[in-house]
Formats: sequence, C-alpha cells, structure tokens
Amino acid sequence: MKIFLTGATGFIGTHLAGDLASRGHDLVCLVRRSSNIRELENIGAEPVMGDVQDRRSLLPGMSGCDALVHLAAATSFWEHDSEIYSRVNTEGTRNVMECALESNIPRVIHMSTLHVYGRPARKPFDEQSMVGPVRFSEYARTKYEAERIAWGLHIKKGLPLVVCCPGIVLGARSAGNGTSFVERLLDTIRVHRAFLTAVHTFVHVRDVVEAVSRILSRPFPDGQRYFIAGECLSIRRLAALLETSSDARLSQGGVSGSAARIAGTAFAAVTDILGKSPFRGLSRDYLATLREGVSADGGRAARELGITYTPIAQAISDELQSMESRGHLADKRRARRYPMMLEIVYKAQGDDTSMPGYVINISESGMFLITRKPYAKGRYISANLSGKNPGEFFMARGRVVRATPGGVAIDFTHRDRSIRDLVRKLGKRPSSPATA
Repeated sequence: MKIFLTGATGFIGTHLAGDLASRGHDLVCLVRRSSNIRELENIGAEPVMGDVQDRRSLLPGMSGCDALVHLAAATSFWEHDSEIYSRVNTEGTRNVMECALESNIPRVIHMSTLHVYGRPARKPFDEQSMVGPVRFSEYARTKYEAERIAWGLHIKKGLPLVVCCPGIVLGARSAGNGTSFVERLLDTIRVHRAFLTAVHTFVHVRDVVEAVSRILSRPFPDGQRYFIAGECLSIRRLAALLETSSDARLSQGGVSGSAARIAGTAFAAVTDILGKSPFRGLSRDYLATLREGVSADGGRAARELGITYTPIAQAISDELQSMESRGHLADKRRARRYPMMLEIVYKAQGDDTSMPGYVINISESGMFLITRKPYAKGRYISANLSGKNPGEFFMARGRVVRATPGGVAIDFTHRDRSIRDLVRKLGKRPSSPATA
C-alpha cells in the first residue's frame, strides 16, 4: 500500500513511519525544509518537501496513494505566534482533507486528540459522549475545529474518514521530538502536585501506531471514531510510577492549587511582555489542561481493532530509558534536591507584614517573584529564602523594574553572597530577569 503521511518526523510519526515501512508499505512523507529526514531515508521512505499550510505542495505527493494519515499539528501549549494553531491545525487540516478528496484517496485517517472533548458530563466518556462546551487550550480548540472540518467533508462530499483520538502519548522519544508530559512532570513536580487528584488518560505510542496499522490493514471502517486510551491515572499515581521507575524522589511538597494558578497567570504575563516561552513550559493553557484532566474509555478500539493496551508503567519505563540514553534523566536526578519554585518570605516597602511568595527565576542580579498583589514599578522589596539544605539562605533587597498581573521582576540593590552559591546549585546562568 502507498501511504501519504504528514507529521512523519514528530513523536508519533517517527514510530508510525518505522512500523509501516517494516510491514512493507511504501511511504510518501510530507516534510518541511527544516526537518531532519535522516530516519525517514534510513527506512526507505520518500520525503516530499511541503507544508500543510501550502495547498499546492500537497497534491503532487498524494498522487496514486492508497491511504493518507494526517498527523501534522502544532501540539505545544504555547507559541510566540498564537495564530500558528489555526494555520496549521485548522486550515492545514482543511488543505490536507480537500486535497485527499481531489486525489481520490480511499482511506483517510485523521489524528485528533481526546482534549477536543473539553469537560464532558460523563466520566469516563466514550465515542458516543457529547462534547463539552469549553476547550482549555488553543491546541484543543483548533483541533476541535479541524475535526469539524474533516467530518463536514465526510458528510457533505464523501471523504472516506476515520478519526483517532489518543490520550497523552508516552514512550521512547528521539532527540528533537519536543518535551513530553513525563519530562515536564519531572521538571516541575511541585506545580504538578497542586493537581494530584486530576485524572488524565495515557497511552503507549506503540498502541497508537498499532491502532493505525490495523485500521489500514482491514476493511476500512469509514465514518468511525476511535479513542486510543490506555489507562486513566491521577497525577498522584503517575508520580508514584515515575518515582519507582526513575529514582527521582518526587515526594517533596508541592504548591497549592491557587499558587499554581497565580503562577500560570504570572508565567503568561511574563511571556506576553517578553515574547519568550513560558518558564518550564508552564503556560496558562498547560495549567488549565492539567487542572481539568481528561478521563476516557478506550474499550471500543480494543474490541473492534483488537489492540491490547500496553501497561503505562511500561510506557514510562521506555520513555525514561530514552531519556537516559540522551543524558536527560541524570540531569533531572541531580536536580531533584532543588525545587522548581523557591518559597520565600518577602516584605514590600510600606507594608506592615511579611508575605509568602514564590520565585520562578533567580540570578545573581535579580529574580522574578510571584506575588499575591501587584506592586508598582520602583517599589522596593526585601526577600528572605531558606533552602532545603543546611546553609542555604539568602537575604536580598531590590527595586521592582517590571510589574505583571501575577508578579514582579526585581533587580537586586543589595544581596547576600550566598545567592551566588544558590544560583550555581540551581543550575541557573547569571542573567537579569529582563533577559531570563
């Protein structure tokens, strides 16, 4: 079978391309000029330069194809150019589906996500459940619109379509495949522990690949939607599995849910002002998605496609092994003694009492402090921090140089020498909050 594949250099795409090639299929893979195509060339796939945003680049590669699998998407929870979600996820899907119709491709698989359902009334929800009224990220919103476009073409123009909605996909990753949920959890456990009871649906990448392969290898189930959903786990349970598998000692205390929401507001505000990616990827959209969770039933795919879901403990083990091979896990193990968000006590000029706060970025010259109320530019703030280990303590006084709805950037005018040691232990490069 000749298969046209978008998103072939992404996380799911690299696994799927390798699987389909091993089964003897001929692959035509849409790639951008910036893509690393070495793995595709190694498995004998044919790379075709193009972009889902450019309709004219799609048709030549689709000619003569027996199937199309559309994986390409903007999947992050923050982009400097927020319109990229609509251009790639929504309009890009429109281009791909319309070109598939024009090319008379008899099998089209669109990869969606469980997050398009938002907050359904039923938990766990299944393929027959009503979609909730709200989506919690631009990614989910634009993927929802993309699905509507695909189903519209199926109903009105006869597009032969199957939609797959996986949960959070885990498993071994190659370098350059983005930051996974597991990596972000290891990096920011204190924030994640504010949502210990939130339940999310996880699935091994090999199960997603197996589902697609089985759809292609049997009579095409035109017009069907499949949830590829392995296990529903709380953040508490996932953290326990990670702790067992990685020796990462994740049992340190967390921040409160309200503090995490304040942090999200602060991160988003700093992001908007500086035009840089959120600290550790903790954007407003990510925290909202983390808080809401998604609990889905993947039984239909198991019954109708005959897949057996891989235990999520195995998915975590596979992902940790790939992190180990890239040297990422050792770095995270070393960093576990030091929290992502430093708890401090601060006092602003003119205030009668001290207040608790959190530092999300600190250097020898300044810091960004999450505060419960706004402070004007030029206001002086004194801060005290006691670290987790003996001797970790600093005192600093600084002037507010930038104010956001959730926090302030402070340049130090007086600081204790121990800040230098603390910054070095935290692995921060000396820099000012204005450029951090």
